[in-house]
Amino acid sequence: MNIMIAGAGTVGYSLALGLSYKHDIIIVDKDIRKLQKIEENLDILTLLGNIEDPKTYNSFELKELDLFIAVTDSDEANLLSTLIIEDAMDVKKKIIRLRNDYFLDSPILEKLRVDDVVFPDILTAQKVEALFDFPKANNIKNFIYFEEKLVSVKVHYHDDTNYHVRDFVSENSIIAGIERKREFFIPDIDEEIVEGDLIYLFGDDNIIKEFSSKLDCKMPQSIKRVVIFGANSVALKIAKSLIDKELDIKIIEKNREYCKLASELLQDKVTIINAPFEEHNLFETEKLKNADMIIAASENDEKNIVKCIEARGFGIEKVVAINNDQAYYGLMHQLGIVVVRGAKVGAHYAILEKISSNSIINVRHFCGGEAVMFLRKIYEDSLLIDKEIKPLKLKDILVHQLRDGKIYSNGNIKPLKAGDTLVVFGQTKDEDKIQKWIHTL
Repeated sequence: MNIMIAGAGTVGYSLALGLSYKHDIIIVDKDIRKLQKIEENLDILTLLGNIEDPKTYNSFELKELDLFIAVTDSDEANLLSTLIIEDAMDVKKKIIRLRNDYFLDSPILEKLRVDDVVFPDILTAQKVEALFDFPKANNIKNFIYFEEKLVSVKVHYHDDTNYHVRDFVSENSIIAGIERKREFFIPDIDEEIVEGDLIYLFGDDNIIKEFSSKLDCKMPQSIKRVVIFGANSVALKIAKSLIDKELDIKIIEKNREYCKLASELLQDKVTIINAPFEEHNLFETEKLKNADMIIAASENDEKNIVKCIEARGFGIEKVVAINNDQAYYGLMHQLGIVVVRGAKVGAHYAILEKISSNSIINVRHFCGGEAVMFLRKIYEDSLLIDKEIKPLKLKDILVHQLRDGKIYSNGNIKPLKAGDTLVVFGQTKDEDKIQKWIHTL
């Protein structure tokens, strides 16, 4: 496909990296430094110019695009660029990222003939909200292709229980991997599950909840008292998504204007405390230490880490940090913090999943970046229909086929049909080999 990406920031770069393996990519930005960085690392075409200026596209020879993706930090620029690009060339599909959820119900998107929109802050809030359905979970990954989830659970036994991987495998669920002593591996069916393991369960919601309760006897069965540090856009969307769950919610924010805005938006359904994050005695004076969960949602990852560690010191087991900068993701994971990807990373994954094409392979990283998951959806026009997939000759790799709510593994994989999804779990060190295999089936 011919794909143009407007915006060479974090999201644009990540999209270009993921799509350039099999597609012709053009990335447009007015910042020459960002384009130079991309040229140094990726074999794609770059175009220097303002995406809101029609002159940017005048000298461009290509007159037809399969896909236009606008992911700058400006809602106005992203919206306007979809109009300008249509005047310059024929575009089959348009996807944009927007910060302001005002556009969620606006007719503007329809008038501009935008096919799909990603609202990153809403995505982040939805990820946090999902934790309340899986209170034992360390992390949850949802997918638009299917109902199955990838959920990580820390093993905390209450007695001398002795489980093995085979105890958690069924036609609707598998163990996709284990992290033990900071190392991720794909376990054999007879592998013993030991105290302190981080187990990655993949499959049906209800089965995962049942298995989670067996594996973790430490985390609360339900969450009732929540503290959110921050009242920025993401924090407010998180609070708004939770107010109908009959929770006791407290928001801590030092900016008075943010507190006022939070009060107006949430209509006094939460307790808003105007105080600096750094005030250590808040856990005592405001009784924050009684919380079942704290969510550190500031835009500063270092502050979020500090608040989670501080909360742990007061005996709060469930600590959640919003991760804004990928550089801090691994550290958060190593510290045992529940990490929820922030707006930029969430937008990248969501856009890839919305492309909906046989030529698109989606990649998800997990376990602090040590593990990787590839997904290939089989659509009606796929050349793979009725074909048997060739084996992947690598150790420590799991290949699965999802069909009608059932999981078929390795030797049981059937000839492919429309609606199937191929799912591969492996270690990041084997990412290039897995990518080559799944692209060339």
